[in-house]
Amino acid sequence: CQVPTQRYGRRPFGVGFLMAGYDEKGTHLYQLCPSANYYSCKSMAIGARSQSARTYLEKNLDKLPDSNQDELIKHCMRALRDTLPNEVELTIK
Repeated sequence: CQVPTQRYGRRPFGVGFLMAGYDEKGTHLYQLCPSANYYSCKSMAIGARSQSARTYLEKNLDKLPDSNQDELIKHCMRALRDTLPNEVELTIK
């Protein structure tokens, strides 16, 4: 049963996943890894050039808990902007 996944051409791709939720205790963010491990996070970014976004989020982590929805969206957009190459501009188009 495991033999098909042991060969290079048949191995499924690993997928990272961020899951966010909200309940009576507050907000929750989890990173799920291809290894089946999961981690509780205060902020996280995954994918290509995600280190730039994580750096932005780490620098602004103390501002996030007191931010309203509009401010959080702005922080997300700024973190996303930091992942773009210098010649690309983040626009609403």
